Amino acid sequence: MHLPYPMITAGVYWLLIVCWSVILAFYWREHRRLTQLSPMVGTMLVVVFLDGARTLLESVYFGTVATSQAGVISRDFYEVLTEPQLVLAPKLLNVCSALTIIFVLLYRWFPALKVEMEQRILLQQAHEELSVTHSELQSTHAELQTTHTALNDTLVQLQQAQEAQDALTHMIVHDMRTPLTSVITGLQTVQVVGPDPVLTPELVGNALSGADRLLRMVNDLLDINKMEAGALSLEQADVDLADVLSTASAMIDALIAEKGLEVSQELDGAPTARGDAEILRRVLINLMGNAIKFSPDGACITVGHSVSDGQIRVTVTDTGPGIPADHLERVFEKFHQVTPKGGNGGPSTGLGLTFCRMAVEAMGGSIGVTSELGQGSCFWFTVPVAAASEAR
Repeated sequence: MHLPYPMITAGVYWLLIVCWSVILAFYWREHRRLTQLSPMVGTMLVVVFLDGARTLLESVYFGTVATSQAGVISRDFYEVLTEPQLVLAPKLLNVCSALTIIFVLLYRWFPALKVEMEQRILLQQAHEELSVTHSELQSTHAELQTTHTALNDTLVQLQQAQEAQDALTHMIVHDMRTPLTSVITGLQTVQVVGPDPVLTPELVGNALSGADRLLRMVNDLLDINKMEAGALSLEQADVDLADVLSTASAMIDALIAEKGLEVSQELDGAPTARGDAEILRRVLINLMGNAIKFSPDGACITVGHSVSDGQIRVTVTDTGPGIPADHLERVFEKFHQVTPKGGNGGPSTGLGLTFCRMAVEAMGGSIGVTSELGQGSCFWFTVPVAAASEAR
């Protein structure tokens, strides 16, 4: 059985009426929640609702016409609705809907679009400002981390400096106590026992030797401070190194004799040097004293020289335990100490070699050391050759 064409048309129209009714009911129920998303969304909902209402009314009109034509309802509806003046009704409805939609677009859509674009621009600017602020905060955070790290490093350095100061105080007290004990013990013994032709010279000699060691330590410390401040004045003059060595050896004879050491002096015939005789004497005393300290009993210490490029190179060589390779570049640093494995030297302030370096450099020379563990050490320094010797 075939359905007549008007019946099919009527069914399609009433199906459209049901669909659009459901759609419009959904929009009516949800429009308040959806309009909160954006003004543009609200305007679009109004446009869709108006267009849907137009389509629904148009579908009702043509559905009624088709239903009447199919004979489902009275044909009077068909005759009435198909009159020319009523046929224009859907067209007028379309025109009114279009004009309404245009009105809504002009007075709501475009202003809302403009507002949203302005808001987006403001949001973009705010986002850029936040990005800049975030970058600045990151930079500030990095600077704070750097400052924190620097403060930690400074704190560690201060702690190390405090520890070094405490260690220095301990070392100075320890180093000074030994010679001071010799001085006090010798003098007290002479005072108690009285003059003795055999004992008194030895005790007084030990006391003088201890006093001299104390004086050298104090002088080294004071002169290092002066050189660091650039306040130490040098008396540059022509110097006979052999005479300086002889004087220096005489001042440490007691130390040499105490350990039964032999000193081989090879400075005879050395050219005249240019420098401060007193400073050079103290440099030799420090280097020889260092060699005595680490040399085994009965060993030999050699003091030699060579000449090259207008400089006299003086060497002090011992047969002690040597210096570890990792300490060679630091032995002349202030307060640095080296106690080689198997060494017999006691604690030291580490100022003697520092004084030697600063003093030699102040006179236009240089200083260094070569050493191997178990093979002894060779400390050397250079001073300029005097002009008179160069002329010869």
